[in-house]
Amino acid sequence: MARSREVERLMSRTLLGKTLKLACARSERVGVPLSVMLFSIDRFRLINHRFGYAFGNRVLRRVCRTAASALGRAAVVGRWGNDEFLCILSDCGPRQARAQARALNEAISGLLIATENDVVNVTVSIGLAWAPDDGTTPQEILNAADEALYEAKRRGRERIVAAENLERRIFRMGAVLEVALREDRVVPAYQPIVDLRTDTLVAEEALARIVTTDGHVLSAEEFMEAAGQFRLTYKIDWMILLAALTRRQTRDEDLVHFVNISGDLLRHPRLLMELLASAKMSFPRKGATEVKPLVIEVTERELLENMDLTRERLAPFVEFGVQLALDDFGSGYSSFQYLADLPVSYLKIDGRLISRIQEPRVLSIVRGIHAVAADLGITTLAEYVETAEQVELLRSVGIHWAQGHYFGVALLDQSVADHRRAMSINWANGYYGRKDLALPQP
Repeated sequence: MARSREVERLMSRTLLGKTLKLACARSERVGVPLSVMLFSIDRFRLINHRFGYAFGNRVLRRVCRTAASALGRAAVVGRWGNDEFLCILSDCGPRQARAQARALNEAISGLLIATENDVVNVTVSIGLAWAPDDGTTPQEILNAADEALYEAKRRGRERIVAAENLERRIFRMGAVLEVALREDRVVPAYQPIVDLRTDTLVAEEALARIVTTDGHVLSAEEFMEAAGQFRLTYKIDWMILLAALTRRQTRDEDLVHFVNISGDLLRHPRLLMELLASAKMSFPRKGATEVKPLVIEVTERELLENMDLTRERLAPFVEFGVQLALDDFGSGYSSFQYLADLPVSYLKIDGRLISRIQEPRVLSIVRGIHAVAADLGITTLAEYVETAEQVELLRSVGIHWAQGHYFGVALLDQSVADHRRAMSINWANGYYGRKDLALPQP
């Protein structure tokens, strides 16, 4: 593959290594701070495989230009690997390095590169390390940054992870999680989902939370990295889905229930069969193949790992009438293919697109996604809706359903009546801007 001038102009790995050696020596000798940022283009191998090396070169070219602009002249940037770049920030401490990483992440996450039949949203994962906290030699600092980068990718990509105290923090949270699972303190919180056409509460999503021994509630973002490291994700999924099904058995609420399943749980067929048996108990009055008000969400990440396994393990649920939702749609590189390969009933549009929907190009992309889904008879659902302006734009496009803080945060063990009270209070206090939503009567 012929590389572009922008890529060729980047400092070579050899020269970059020499520069880092000099920077480390200066940092140790003079006592000035030194930060290192290792960042990688997410799923670059898949981009090359699906769209060809010429398009991959276009992505590299755009990332090079964007990184140089975002990081400024004080940063030394070079190509470190096929899809990795190393940035040396001399006289730069942790706070400044984090600010630089955020600027880089925001700049590159805004890249939308058109292919012949799709639009690719380029993202990067970033690992940070600094001297002397994470090491004093080039190898020590690079190892720390590489571990942080790996962790950023493991958390789901498009993340910034600092090396400092990373291992200690993960092990501490892993211990908290293991005890919480043992004591049944991993519980669902339910976020309302609204029909934008009728302004009616129509569904809810069960989201994992930990209730600590002193009553505090931890969000999934605070413990899912430890769950992955300790291989406990499948247990969390199983407990949340089981709790949602048990809730369905004890309450007669006419809502659609959304739950998430990870690739980790898909590798445990016995637990899946237990969940299917519980689902059959939750809907005893419905026919064996009648559509059930239960939706399993899967993300592109799970599909990429093993499409055949995902289809095989979910088939018994689909046959029973459980519906499927494709989550984070618009964040990947071959999403439309999944609409052809899977019996998807709901399409959840990625929140990063929704946050930028006021931009004409993004609005056009969302309009196109909705048009394809509507033509296939798929319900579209916008995530992370936070403002009235976003609601109006989504409604103008024709998006069917929406969820986000504008309508209500996720709350523990909420009934329709609970949702009604909480959302009414929020709107009365001006938190979300809407006071005219029609909610089902308790």
